[in-house]
Amino acid sequence: MKGIIFYLLLALPAVCRGAVLPPEFLTYTANGSGVSRLKAAPAYADMAAGSKAEVIANACAALNLPEGPVAVELPSGGEIWNFSGGKARRLDAWSDKVLPQGPGIKTAGRWFASFGMQSMGGGDYPSSTLNMRLGSTLLQGRYDLALSYDYAKPQESELTSSSLGLVGRALLPLSRHSGWNVGAQWYAADNYGEKSSSFGLVTGINVYLPRGSFDITLNLKDKGDCGLLAGYTIYLSR
Repeated sequence: MKGIIFYLLLALPAVCRGAVLPPEFLTYTANGSGVSRLKAAPAYADMAAGSKAEVIANACAALNLPEGPVAVELPSGGEIWNFSGGKARRLDAWSDKVLPQGPGIKTAGRWFASFGMQSMGGGDYPSSTLNMRLGSTLLQGRYDLALSYDYAKPQESELTSSSLGLVGRALLPLSRHSGWNVGAQWYAADNYGEKSSSFGLVTGINVYLPRGSFDITLNLKDKGDCGLLAGYTIYLSR
């Protein structure tokens, strides 16, 4: 009998804590760094963003939490809130499911900007090239279309040249973290005042990151031009 009473006394703080824990949360913990941590229940995860501040503030008051940062653990991400003066303000939020252009992404029209360095050879003007692109994904992230600008410094000349083009690619994911692409490009070049236009093919691999991707692209142009580009893409919209 004494043993049963002993274990009931040990469990009493947890029971009391659970009694005041709002239904929007499953557990509450605190660590030595002063950050309170709440694990969200489905009721909170499915809640509209505009309603969460009041729920967080009420939970902090119910649990008698000190003012300061509060971390909320979601099924596939999290949020950071600041509790002060009886009110809560969200500082940041993230989701492990929001990976650019991996399988299952339903976002259409995600704007992106990319930049990289390219080494061109095999044609009349071998050069080192700065490449910049601005574009958008299409049809649930299966394709992208971008305006491309190249600023080139030929290897045996002090002069520079530039080209403006349009690049379209089909995006073929291998996993949530990587994929490859294949597409075509058209560009208009200005080489020392001599203007021309041309057509080419592109293919490469992508390593997806939370807000962008690392890209390696093989660029095949007409007249024997070919190049290898290494760059980084930043997604401007979620």
